[in-house]
Amino acid sequence: MTTITLFSAGQHPRVFASLDAARWRGESPDTLWIDLEAPSDAELAVLETPFRFHPLAIDDCLTQKHQPKIEDFGPYLFLIFRGIDFNSPSESFETIKLGAFLGPNFLVTYHRSPLQSVKTVRDKYGHDAAAAPFRGADYLLYEILDHLIEFYFPVLDRIGEEIDAIEEDLFGACGPETLDRILKTKRRVQEVKRTLAPHRELFGRIGRNEFEEIAPVTLAFYRDLYDSTYRLTEVADSYRDLLAGTFDAYLSIVSHRLNEVMKLLTVFATILMPLTFIVGVYGMNFDYMPELGWRYGYFAVWGIVIAIAASLLWYFRRRRWI
Repeated sequence: MTTITLFSAGQHPRVFASLDAARWRGESPDTLWIDLEAPSDAELAVLETPFRFHPLAIDDCLTQKHQPKIEDFGPYLFLIFRGIDFNSPSESFETIKLGAFLGPNFLVTYHRSPLQSVKTVRDKYGHDAAAAPFRGADYLLYEILDHLIEFYFPVLDRIGEEIDAIEEDLFGACGPETLDRILKTKRRVQEVKRTLAPHRELFGRIGRNEFEEIAPVTLAFYRDLYDSTYRLTEVADSYRDLLAGTFDAYLSIVSHRLNEVMKLLTVFATILMPLTFIVGVYGMNFDYMPELGWRYGYFAVWGIVIAIAASLLWYFRRRRWI
């Protein structure tokens, strides 16, 4: 699906179903936004005509698995971002690539699946145009990216809640499923950090005014995006440290429980050791064993066995070993 929006001074944004070259030229004072959402091959032709983007940029744009980047092709910038995929399962972390071509008076965005950030900005100018003054193509891209980065905060909030739930489980019914939750959550945090880190570097380059396609009055907004990604990466780092501590606590609890079991088994083995010795002695088949002919020998052995077991139990309890 292709959505074409034309911004003209003093007029509400106008939406077209297809690109009409007669309505817009590269030198026009109007600004054109073309959003390509899961486009067909015919719709993708707009990347070559009339814009004539570099073939390598087009190839990177169409490649699904690509990390965030920015390249300056002179008349325009080519950028790649990663947005949250809200259609993925809640326990997983999936992203959708957003490719963008930014020129002085045009913005072309490409994504294979619906992106909430693009939809939000599109609805803003389509439904409430009077309350949304247009500030240029670079600011339009900022608005999309502002929502794109903002949607990372709820993801980290859910991860934080999951970490709190895991920590509560550590002091309750802690089992193998707890370890599985720790490892899955840790993997999600690593994926979020790995996705956000290139964004921070990208926004830092834009904020340092390295690209003339971004107007000086808009740089402050991109620096705000840098601050947001910086906070997100810091939160991700803190969650990673929390999970590392939680993992160590889990291992300590499991080790403590194992030690308790081993201590209990050792106590029983210690109690049975002298009893086994006594029973073993009187189980030997010698012809001459005086106690075997004693009338009360059987009861005496039982008395000794019980006395030894009771005394050892009393001693262990006194030492708080059981």
